[in-house]
Amino acid sequence: EIIASVRAIGGSLAVLKREHLLVGNVARRVLRVIRDEGATSERGDGGGGGESGGGGGGAATKKLKKDVIDTAHEVIEEMETVSTNIASQSSDFVTNGCVVMTMGSNASAGTGLAEAFLRDANKKRSASEGGGGFSVVVAESAPRYDGHAMAKSLAERGVRDVSLICDSAVYATMPSVKLCVLSARGVLADGSALVDSGAYNIALAAKAHSVPVLMLAGSYAISPKTQKEAGFDRVYGFGSPSTALGYGERGADPDAVVINPSFEFVPAELISVFVTDHGAHCPGFINVLLSEMYSPLDSAL
Repeated sequence: EIIASVRAIGGSLAVLKREHLLVGNVARRVLRVIRDEGATSERGDGGGGGESGGGGGGAATKKLKKDVIDTAHEVIEEMETVSTNIASQSSDFVTNGCVVMTMGSNASAGTGLAEAFLRDANKKRSASEGGGGFSVVVAESAPRYDGHAMAKSLAERGVRDVSLICDSAVYATMPSVKLCVLSARGVLADGSALVDSGAYNIALAAKAHSVPVLMLAGSYAISPKTQKEAGFDRVYGFGSPSTALGYGERGADPDAVVINPSFEFVPAELISVFVTDHGAHCPGFINVLLSEMYSPLDSAL
């Protein structure tokens, strides 16, 4: 009964928040915990002979409940340390003198993964190489302009050289860049990533100039669905037009339609490596991670 209840609740929430893949993913993680603990409990009961046929049923149920709750707490603790675990791998990728391109991203979506990653890299490089460091180029991410706050934050925390560029300058700047660091709000089974609008532009420019793209993503963001199964177009989700054109502003054409995409997809072929709290993996390894985290029975909630 508990599996049916969790599936029903998780499925309802996933439908309401379709663009937030982690809602359904957390439900799948909990279901995997329940299934694993249930299977362990059944094996234990099976080895207990006739003693479990008496009053042991209630005790076994209580133990199962406790084990499920304890493991669920471990999952929660793991989610709380995702940013720290991903950032701790920064020195494996960011070298001294490297020029890194990134973009400002919605804090509620990317949870500041890219900024935390670069701050950790700066701390380690400055400490280990006698004040050495690297440079960061931040795309401003219009019309939200999250890049402005990110560039300011990185500069205040000691990154030696931070440049803020407009989104249209990404391609022209890319030849001097050695590494692109982006954060994903979701990762699909085919290795594509759901990102804030503007990341696809950076990934395309990086591909054209043979610059590697690191995609930062917590394991909770990895979904067993493909883009087609999830029902997403390449550009998905649109914000208020007022963000791009204020209510008091007049465009050249009063009948102009203002489109403000919120997020989009970066296909697997544009991503070099996913950096997760479970380590760094190529896009083709996503299916292996899925098999470790979720049960095949829960792919569809």
